[in-house]
This record gives sequence, structure tokens and C-alpha cells, in this order.
Amino acid sequence: MALINLDLEDVKKNLNRAVDQELPLIYELREQIKNLKIQELGYRQCYAIAPVATDGGENNISFEPINLEIIRVVDSEGIVHFQDFIPLSSDPSIFKEMFEEIAVLSNFFKELDLTYDEISYFLPSTKDIKKYAKGIEREKIDNRDYIRIIRDIAEWAVLLNLASNPGKTRVLLLRDGLLRTKILNLQTVDKMRDRFERAYRENGTLIVGVAKRSKVLSYLSLGLTLEKTFELQSPCFCEVPEEIEKRCYKWERTWMGKQFGKMHLVKLAEGKGGIVLPVDIPVWLLERRKEVLEYLAETAKSSFPIVGYPHPLIKAHENAVLHGLEISVLSDLMVKRITEDKVDEDIERIFRHVNLGKGLIKGGIRE
Repeated sequence: MALINLDLEDVKKNLNRAVDQELPLIYELREQIKNLKIQELGYRQCYAIAPVATDGGENNISFEPINLEIIRVVDSEGIVHFQDFIPLSSDPSIFKEMFEEIAVLSNFFKELDLTYDEISYFLPSTKDIKKYAKGIEREKIDNRDYIRIIRDIAEWAVLLNLASNPGKTRVLLLRDGLLRTKILNLQTVDKMRDRFERAYRENGTLIVGVAKRSKVLSYLSLGLTLEKTFELQSPCFCEVPEEIEKRCYKWERTWMGKQFGKMHLVKLAEGKGGIVLPVDIPVWLLERRKEVLEYLAETAKSSFPIVGYPHPLIKAHENAVLHGLEISVLSDLMVKRITEDKVDEDIERIFRHVNLGKGLIKGGIRE
């Protein structure tokens, strides 16, 4: 409705009445925040590494009508642990084949003693794949949805492989996001939790999950600001009470208690204006959480451009994205493949089409 047609006095009256109904929530929230136990952090040195899967839309090559999605998991050292090209028009059986043929994914299954159909609620099941092959329910298939799931599973698979085979003593693994997921089914989460804990017992491998945002932080942010909770000069942290977490998540009874991370709010940078991050610490590391968070604080000392964000995660994100030169090389390889079986006249037309900019090859980050 146009502003000119509104009765502003009536709107103000109704709005104020609604806000007044909600205002007690702020007072209640401030009382809860006053009970948070803030602890200061120092710094400890530790070898830290972060593997990151590319975000959807960052790594793709498009030369209409051909569209390829590139899945990559690269760590902060620049090591590529996983890379594959997914044609968007492919039969969904390609996703099951990936778990059978790509080592990092097939080893993930073996580590957890699970089959393809047991790993996730959201991958196309063997039954769905057979239906697709028979021409049934083809219109319901969107490979982009499955690619997002594969990215997440591939990242977990690389993390578990690094935890089991660290190559160094006292390694701190950083997950890009909290130590919780709705993509993997609860049986998978249980087995994965046991395997990460065993890696800690056997190899001393530490792991934390670091997010930039969460529903919990959004819920608490106004109260934290009003109470000046994190306005300390030094890095600091507090544990998030379970009752506050439960308020923020739907279906908490069915999945939240099955995850293996305990949420903390952490300021890793010095200074009163440092960003506050949600950080999950696994339950078996809670007795060492101050030590673990001091390792994490050390990784944020040199962070840029996001001051107070762990540097290994920043580097991993930079390494995971394909940039202009890399995309150009891949684009040239694509055009070469397209023209391999064409007659000379068609090859000339294709190259003219590309060079004149009519057939734009898009993907990655251009610089």
C-alpha cells in the first residue's frame, strides 16, 4: 500500500502495541547474558590447517548450452584434496559413482562402515536413480541441489582424513562452519563423532568449527551489545547455555542433541571492537577448551581483511576459488574438447563465436 494512503497515527499505535508486547524479551535476554561467564584468552602456538569446499556459484564453467560445476576442497596450505567436474545435465547416477570411484569419498564410507544409501537423507537414493533411468520423476531432479550436498560431504571427508592422518603431532583442524550438520543422517553423525574422537585419542588431533554467523549469535547480539559483554581488551570467550541454543533452533529435539559440538562465543582479536564468532568445540575437548581456543586465537593474529577471523580459513577460501587465469586455462581445454571431432569449418565458427564474445565462457572469479 502506498505511504500516502496510510493512517500514520493508526500505524504508530498498532506498531507500538506490538513492540510493547515484545519488549520484556529484551529485559529477559539481558538477565540471561549477565549470567554468561566470560573468560580471557592468551595465545599458544600450534600447527593449524583448514580445508574448505568452494561455495556454490564460485567455481563453474558455462559455455551455453554446456554448464559444468566444479567441486573443490582445498586447504590453507594450497593442497587440493578433492576436485571434480559435474555436468548439470547428467544422470543422478553420477553422484553414486563419485562415492565409488573417488578415493577421498570411498574412504569416508569405509572409515564409517556405511553404504551410499546410508550416508545422507538428501542424496538421490539408488531407488530414485532407477526411477530416473526408467523416465519416472525426471522433472524432480535438480543436480544443483545434490552438488551442494556433495560439497559438504567432501569437506567432512577431507577433515576426517586429515584427523586420522595428520602427519604432525598436535594439529588443530578448523572446519568452515559449526560441528553440526543436517545433511548427514544421524547414524552418520554418530559414527563420524566417534571417528574424530578416536583420532584425538590416537593422534592428538584437535578440531573446532568456526562460523561467521549463527541463529544463536543473532538472537544474543542486541543483549551482548547492551551489556558490553565482549568489550574486553584481550581475546575472550563464553559457553552458550543449552537452553539458549534450544530457543534458536527448530526441531532441536530431533537433531541438536545428536551433534558433537558445544557452542561458544569467542572474540579472538584484541580490542573492544573485535568480531564475535560462534565456535563449536567437541564434547571430548571441553576440559581443554581454553587451551584449544588459545591455539585458535594465535591463528587470528595475522588475519586480514577480516581482523579476528582465523587466518587458515581465510587462506583456504582464497585457495579454493578458481581465479581468472585458472578459469581461462580450463575454458581453453573445454573449447578444445568441443572442437576435437568437428570439421574445420565448424571449428572456425566456434572459435570466432568465442573470440567475438558471443559465446561467453563464464566461471570462477575474474580479475
